[in-house]
Amino acid sequence: MLLHAGVADRRSWTEFAAALDGCEPVMRFLSFDRRGFGDSVWEPAEHEHTGDLIAVLDACRVDRAVLVGNSQGGRIAIDAALTHPERVSALVLIGTAVSGAPGPDTADAAVIEPITKSIEQAEAAGDLDCVNELEAQLWLDGPRGPVDRVTGKQRQLFLEMNSRALRAAEAGEVRWPADSWNRLASIACPTLVVVGERDLPHIVRRSETIAETIPGAEFIRLLDCAHLPALEDPIGVANILRPFFAGLPI
Repeated sequence: MLLHAGVADRRSWTEFAAALDGCEPVMRFLSFDRRGFGDSVWEPAEHEHTGDLIAVLDACRVDRAVLVGNSQGGRIAIDAALTHPERVSALVLIGTAVSGAPGPDTADAAVIEPITKSIEQAEAAGDLDCVNELEAQLWLDGPRGPVDRVTGKQRQLFLEMNSRALRAAEAGEVRWPADSWNRLASIACPTLVVVGERDLPHIVRRSETIAETIPGAEFIRLLDCAHLPALEDPIGVANILRPFFAGLPI
């Protein structure tokens, strides 16, 4: 189950899944648009992302799945592993968020504040096109740039996905677990933690800590990727993750 980031939708996984098509072991890939993203249809209501995930697994008649989550998708994967461990056979966490995790510290401000302040100003002015371009710089290029480091169809897809999310109506209040961060050591399934070295500094540190905390977790640092590696370099990331998938018990 491929769980997308908060600046993307299910299409961010298309080329990644295609790159793994036909490899051993044979894998079935599922993905869905969360409420407020992509082609999802919803009525505003209080909801829980793990509940939606389990509902999709049930609808697809999947008892257990490997959860591959990027950013907020990783947060949902972790929450599901803690609340529904019987449904999760393994985790792949890419530039992941975590419920209850500490945020950026003061040392990170010099790196991310120039872009985040510009995003806040554009939001206040109602200029969503500007917000979209700035968020591409932050999440796709990485906060240290250079601007337009990622070009072509990957950038165009990011802008299409994030533009739709920025303009979507509110989906309703999300119920997040208060603190998964301090429960990471109780995760018992095979776990691979991946982070791009161009990602936000606190996300890189967080990923290192997650890999040290989850028993037996493996860790991969991608040398020239930012927050969305499977979108930025789908074939390269697929090749890097293939040994982990191959090593999982069938």
